[in-house]
Amino acid sequence: MASIPQIRDRLKDVFSAEQADVLAHVVIEAHDDLVNQADFHALTNVVKDLAEAQKDLAEAQKRTETRVEELAVSQREMADGLRELAWAMKDTRKQLGGLAQSVGYGLEAYAMERIPKVLAKQMPFLEEASGPEQFVSPAGAEDEIDVVVRGTLAGRPVVFLCETKTNISAQEVRDFLATADRVRPRLGCDDVRLLYFAYRASPEARGAVADVGGYLAFPHTIVVRPADAA
Repeated sequence: MASIPQIRDRLKDVFSAEQADVLAHVVIEAHDDLVNQADFHALTNVVKDLAEAQKDLAEAQKRTETRVEELAVSQREMADGLRELAWAMKDTRKQLGGLAQSVGYGLEAYAMERIPKVLAKQMPFLEEASGPEQFVSPAGAEDEIDVVVRGTLAGRPVVFLCETKTNISAQEVRDFLATADRVRPRLGCDDVRLLYFAYRASPEARGAVADVGGYLAFPHTIVVRPADAA
């Protein structure tokens, strides 16, 4: 943009000096007004854009806060659900433990009655006593046998150490052999035999019973017995 003197000099060719001076100022003022208006409109648009952006940001923040609150509620509900599940599982384990204990006691009671009958059916065995027994070593270690059946076999004293399981495994067969070996010296009988009483037994368990020289008895029969058994 030209200065006032430059504009005035151009106008002197047509207007008087006074008129040229006035017109030069008018041109400059008009130009300044136009520039200021353009700047004002641009500034107004910037402010408007900033206001819209701030509004969008506020709405986004509100949505974020709502989502965070929803997430917090969901987490609290999940935590409550996990606590309830933990209590339910604890109660279920307690009930199952009680049930397993009841089943175990029931099986032992049944075995005490049934094993002597199975032995009498399979061999010339005469029962004298049948029940659980606990043995304490000189060092104070305790071993409990589910059922100890005492009696005579062909007129000779014999003791059957019995392990009762609903479904016996090969490892349980071997574990009971170790227990029987600890108990054997405290029985006061030369003829001590192992008997496993179960409802079910895998082929591996049956093989393990044969390997340790024991008997495997089900409620009505003996299915594994030493080859030289009387």
